[in-house]
Amino acid sequence: MNKNLDLRVQKTYTCLMNARLDLLKEKASEESTVNELCERALVGRGTFYKHFSDKYEIFSFV
Repeated sequence: MNKNLDLRVQKTYTCLMNARLDLLKEKASEESTVNELCERALVGRGTFYKHFSDKYEIFSFV
């Protein structure tokens, strides 16, 4: 992860990536939703969409 990022952004990315990996253990990428990801990461949908355009972008990011 880029060390020049704001600490809050780093924490958001970490939470989203961990939630993404947890969801992968339970269901396929196509079956998971942005809502599930945000709930698990304790991140708002607005925050998610500030950093990623859709769920497929975070899947490729991870």
